[in-house]
Amino acid sequence: MSKEGIVIGFHAVEDLLNSGVTIGKVYVNNQADTRKIGVLRQLAKATDTPFSMVPIEKLNRISRASHQGVIAIKSPIEFVPLEETITRMFEEGKPPKVLVCDGVQDIRNIGAISRSCLAFDVDLMIVGVKANAEIGEGAIKSSAGALLKLPVARVSSLSNTLEYLKSWGIPQLAATEKTEDILSADSFKKLDSYALWMGNEDKGLSRERLALMDTTVRINMPGGIDSLNVSVAAGILLYHISSFK
Repeated sequence: MSKEGIVIGFHAVEDLLNSGVTIGKVYVNNQADTRKIGVLRQLAKATDTPFSMVPIEKLNRISRASHQGVIAIKSPIEFVPLEETITRMFEEGKPPKVLVCDGVQDIRNIGAISRSCLAFDVDLMIVGVKANAEIGEGAIKSSAGALLKLPVARVSSLSNTLEYLKSWGIPQLAATEKTEDILSADSFKKLDSYALWMGNEDKGLSRERLALMDTTVRINMPGGIDSLNVSVAAGILLYHISSFK
């Protein structure tokens, strides 16, 4: 059964997962039979679909219909395949410019970052299945439609994604207060391709992730503030990357 992008019921959601349609998220009652739900979990994993076990109250807030403890939300955008997209860009002689959201939880930040990506000619935004906020109608609205235009890849493992991007020789960039290198006009010179990593609103990027970056910089803030909103920081970094080559 489906209404306004919502699909309810075990078999309907199972069919949806098998259909190849892009799904925003699957919600399952956390009191459901684990053996039965295991089928849906495996299908979700195989299709890089976010899967959450939640209280029945949350399901009832999404739909009052007889959902059988299983609800899927269709995605408002079609995600692009990461490896195919990166390969095609290199084959076409256009080394990719990429932004990776690693733990960005606020849909408004996802939306604002996507707008900056469009403004500064980013080719692809990457989000994690579990690491980031769901890209739903709220994120689309906050992006002012940018998410409907910007290619977005959704991946099950950002760690594997980092290794994959490095295998292409794409420089990995990040901002952190943990470095002494201050962002300047010289920070990102001669970059035809890059992957800019933006971390969680509270914790930023993990030390393990930062250790794998090729370049880390600190945004100088003489006004006494020690951090910026992640979407604001993304805009500043993308401006520097695109303007000072």
